Amino acid sequence: MNTPIIYTSSYLRTTKATASIAHDIAKALERLGIEHRELQNTNDYWCRDYMPVRLFDDGSYSKYIYRPDYLWDDEAKRQYITKQSDACKGIDLYLTAHMGVIFDGGNYVRCNGKVIMTDKVFMENPQWPVEELTRRLHDALCAEIIIIPWDMRDPCGHADGMVAPLDDGRLLLNNYVQDKSQNNFYKRLHKILDAHFDVVDLSFDCKLEADSWCYLNFLNLPDAILMPALSEHYDCANDIEAIRVMKELFPGKQIIPIYAQPLIKDGGALHCVTWEYLLHNHYTYYKS
Repeated sequence: MNTPIIYTSSYLRTTKATASIAHDIAKALERLGIEHRELQNTNDYWCRDYMPVRLFDDGSYSKYIYRPDYLWDDEAKRQYITKQSDACKGIDLYLTAHMGVIFDGGNYVRCNGKVIMTDKVFMENPQWPVEELTRRLHDALCAEIIIIPWDMRDPCGHADGMVAPLDDGRLLLNNYVQDKSQNNFYKRLHKILDAHFDVVDLSFDCKLEADSWCYLNFLNLPDAILMPALSEHYDCANDIEAIRVMKELFPGKQIIPIYAQPLIKDGGALHCVTWEYLLHNHYTYYKS
């Protein structure tokens, strides 16, 4: 994994409820020797959603239309929609494509040359027939598109709360296996994903708290995993077990827990509020 520059929105630091999370992320990155920068022209701190998606480790990215229905359909919430071109000001991006569709970076998980997204992308782009939209995404993202059903408990319809790539090429599925009420949904997910990936179920040897889904929303770095934690001192049963499991899933990497409850209660965690930037291989400098 190439060493990225990690961005967070300035809103994360200046919002009282999340300022400590911004501080802890910045300190962890400093200890790891990873550069951290802030996005200034943003209207909320969920920067994963409105920033371009990375295609390859050569530093190439794709843009899209950021107009999520969970904000757009409520006129009072439109003020929180960040214009992608404004958020990208000052970053020397190598943009190889523009999807030309309404999209959301949280609904993009890349693994083994394939891109996983939920079927919510079809609902947000009803002007495109399913086959044509899928082909358009395939061409823009240079990847096979794997569509999974939307977990309706998440109003955003994001794939990054459901699956995450492991460093060895396997795909990690969130802990649906432990939720008996989701048994049919779990089976549907597996049937789709097993045809394309070696799937690993995230599972914990303890009674799960309601927000145990959050552990999958980690930030994967070259030498560490920044893992969201439910308790301030990472000492609740779920946090302790999650740290153990993450050490098994990512051998050789530091597992760095960060108390993220203010984000978790709003449906996101550390992956949602971070964005990785890689220099493209046509340049050897960073343009600020």
